Amino acid sequence: MKILHIRNIANVAYNLSLQQKSLGHQVRILDITENYTNDYEDISLNLPLNYPKKDLLKRFYIIYKILIKLLREENFDIIHLHDGGIFPMDLDIPLLFKFYGKVVIHWHGSKLRNNGKSFGSRFADVHIVSTPDLLEYAPEATWVPNPIGWHGLTKIDRNDGKILIGHAPTNRFYKGTIYFIEAINALKRQYQNVECVLIENTPHKETIELVSKCDIVVDSVGFYDKRQTGWYGILTNEVQQMGIPSCTWIKPSVEPYLEKPNGIINVTKDNLKQELENLMMVADLRKQLGEQGKKYVEKVHNNEKICAEIMELYNILL
Repeated sequence: MKILHIRNIANVAYNLSLQQKSLGHQVRILDITENYTNDYEDISLNLPLNYPKKDLLKRFYIIYKILIKLLREENFDIIHLHDGGIFPMDLDIPLLFKFYGKVVIHWHGSKLRNNGKSFGSRFADVHIVSTPDLLEYAPEATWVPNPIGWHGLTKIDRNDGKILIGHAPTNRFYKGTIYFIEAINALKRQYQNVECVLIENTPHKETIELVSKCDIVVDSVGFYDKRQTGWYGILTNEVQQMGIPSCTWIKPSVEPYLEKPNGIINVTKDNLKQELENLMMVADLRKQLGEQGKKYVEKVHNNEKICAEIMELYNILL
C-alpha cells in the first residue's frame, strides 16, 4: 500500500509511518509549515506560520506545485490528512485529493474544535479523532489514541533536594499557562526548594531532555473554557514513559474514556496549587503515579496496536 501523510502534528504521522513501513508499506510525509515540535518529515516546505495576506496566492501556488507533482508521480492508495485539507474550507479534498486516492481525515484539535467540520471535509472517506473530546464535533469519527514513539529517556534522579516542576506549552492560552505560573509563584513564596522549568519554542528532542530532569510535569490547567481540549497531550505520554507524574485537565464529559489507573492528576486553576503541594511532599506518591503512568502509556498508546487500528480503517476503503 502507498500512503501519503500530510502534516506531522505531534509526530503522529512519523510514529505511524515507522510501523507502516515495518509492515512493508511505502509511506511519505509532507509537512507544510515550519514546526519545531517535529522530529522528521520526508518533504517539508518549511513555510512560515504567519504571513501577510499579499503572500496568500503565492503561498498556495508553492504548495499546489509540490503537491500535484507528488500526487501524479506516486499514485497513492491512501491520502491521510492530519487536521484536514490545506486550502480554505478544505476544498482541496473534493477538488484534488479525491482524484488521487482514498482520503482519511485525522482531526487533532483546535481546527475542528473552533471551526467545526468544513464543507470540503464532508467528502473524506474516513474520519479519525486523536482525542475523545473531538467526537462531540465529529460524532461519525473513530477515536484512535495517538501513537507514542519511545524516546529512550528515563527520569534523571538528581538528589539535590530541589523539586523541579515542568511545563512545555505549545500554546499558552489553551494550556492554561497563566494559572500554572500563578501556582508556581505561590509555591515558591512558601518553599525555597521549588523551581519552575518553563519550556517554550524549543526543539522536541531538547524539550524531552529538559523534562526528564523534572519531578512533576504540568501538561495543561483547566479553566473551564470550551476551546480547551480537556484531555491530556503528547507531553503527558512522553513523561509517563519516563515515570514522571503528569498533571493535566480531564473534563468531566470525557472522563469515562480514561482507563484507570493512569498516573494522571486532574487539575484546574482551582486545585492546581494544592495538588502540586501534595506531590511535592510525598515522594512515594510521585513514584507510584509514575509507575502507573508507564503501564498506561505502554497499554493505551502502543504503536503496533494503534497502527493495526489505522490499517484496518484503510483496508475497509480499498
